[in-house]
Amino acid sequence: MEHRSCMRTSGRVMRRVELPLVLRSAALVLLLASTWIVVGVSLTDADSAVVSAGRTGFTVVGLLALRASARVAGSTARGTRMGLDRRAEGGTVSWVQLSVLAASGVTIYTICSTLAIAFAGPVLPTLIIALTPAVVMVAEGILARTVPPSATIIGTAIAVTGALLYVMPRLHRSVGGDVALGLMFAVLAMSATAFYGVYFARVNREYRGALAARLFPIFALGAAPLVLWAGYSVIRGATMTWSTVGLLALLGTVVYVPVYLLQHRILLTAGASYAATLGLGVPPVVGIASGVMNLAPMPAPAQAAAIAFTIAGMYLVIRGRRRPAR
Repeated sequence: MEHRSCMRTSGRVMRRVELPLVLRSAALVLLLASTWIVVGVSLTDADSAVVSAGRTGFTVVGLLALRASARVAGSTARGTRMGLDRRAEGGTVSWVQLSVLAASGVTIYTICSTLAIAFAGPVLPTLIIALTPAVVMVAEGILARTVPPSATIIGTAIAVTGALLYVMPRLHRSVGGDVALGLMFAVLAMSATAFYGVYFARVNREYRGALAARLFPIFALGAAPLVLWAGYSVIRGATMTWSTVGLLALLGTVVYVPVYLLQHRILLTAGASYAATLGLGVPPVVGIASGVMNLAPMPAPAQAAAIAFTIAGMYLVIRGRRRPAR
């Protein structure tokens, strides 16, 4: 009797602890979907390199502002310590690790995903990126030398299947001119983002400090090649209006900063596989929102069934993550 009472108490405590994770997960999916809608509506005619560099550059500005405010607050609260006790927060990250994270998570992913869309159209890269949760799950299992929980394996498989079924009906209408080259860049982009998620979670697994301070150097280093890419595009004739600059500033500081903070907090608290699975919920949300806003047709019945598959798989992953460890 005492054991069952203890288990019930443990379950109630677990639900209280994990409920914010569920809310953060839903908020992340909605915020990520909003970024696609804003870009699709406002920056359709802008140059891809300029958009990528501007969005990331203003994200760096937002992270720098948060980092500075955290330093000031820490200085006021702790005197000369400036609020940065690195040992207590989980140690430092070397320049080599920062460079690897910046290259994989920011530079390589942004450039390769953009080139994949340019060569093969938008749908084929989406199909490849949808495989990211499966790749991350396998990588985490190999590194930890353990088999993932059954709920995670089954849920990830169902969610990935649903994501593929949702995207595939649009494939024949939007294939670009060079499928082979686009496929290569899509695989590189997927590999880069999968590696970044796993590597960031492992490098920062003991970190307990403010995430803005951790993310700022990563995005600052990763943005430098993107700025050079944008400069090259401008030299070749790409234009940029003040309205585009304003939209990029809004997108980078108001939307992407909270998205990245939320995303990386989930990476550290729930793991890379869980965070990658949440990304599968973005295309259906974008599709439904676009249909409601008359920006695109509503999902067809087959796509609605695929959305149900994706939601069911994500539910299994979330439910498995919330279950107390024995």
